[in-house]
Amino acid sequence: MERIPEPELMEKKEQVISYDEADFSEGEFNLINQINHYLLRKNISFGEKDLIVDLGCGPGNISEKLAIKWPNTEVIGIDGSKEMILRAEYNNNNISTNQKKLKNLSYICSDIKEIKSSNFLLKKKISLLVSNSLIHHITNLEDFFNTIRILSSNITVNFHKDLKRPFDEKSALELKAQCSTKYNEILTNDYYASLRASYTFKELKNFTLENDLASLEVFEEGDKYLIVYGNV
Repeated sequence: MERIPEPELMEKKEQVISYDEADFSEGEFNLINQINHYLLRKNISFGEKDLIVDLGCGPGNISEKLAIKWPNTEVIGIDGSKEMILRAEYNNNNISTNQKKLKNLSYICSDIKEIKSSNFLLKKKISLLVSNSLIHHITNLEDFFNTIRILSSNITVNFHKDLKRPFDEKSALELKAQCSTKYNEILTNDYYASLRASYTFKELKNFTLENDLASLEVFEEGDKYLIVYGNV
């Protein structure tokens, strides 16, 4: 199936509300556990000197879970959508999972292509750079990988999970139908658009090999997801 890009930012209020109110907790906890397993395998631990950045943080679901999992670190969620950042800040101030504001968590509204010109991250090197369902929103892979190159140092662990584009339209429509049994029409249509906008394993793997990023591993998780991880 040919890739069809979708808008890079989710700025419509009804999209943001639908996304925020949906229960993605199973997949989110699975991502946190995958990251933790990788860090344990590499004998990496985080403390007060470490900075975790969640790119494309949306309403802050993953950012909150990162801040809870590693409470002694500083966690920053970044998203280019002002509506998403407003919702993330609201969630942290009012309805956070642990019922109180996470003091180690903050948010910044910034397009990832503009992060390179900012200096808000220069006080600390990033220890962990995470994204969940971000890559498919980026029209050109160069923009995504250029950003993680700029933000990463020799200590930065990258862990980026995303959808994998289905082989054909029939498969995409079957996944859309499955989604419709759990989520509303807005989320179902957004999910279908995201499937069409996603990259394949071959596309991501070839990009890393052809652009001096072979140190990053590209992994297929089942039939639905891709994970890019390692050091840049």
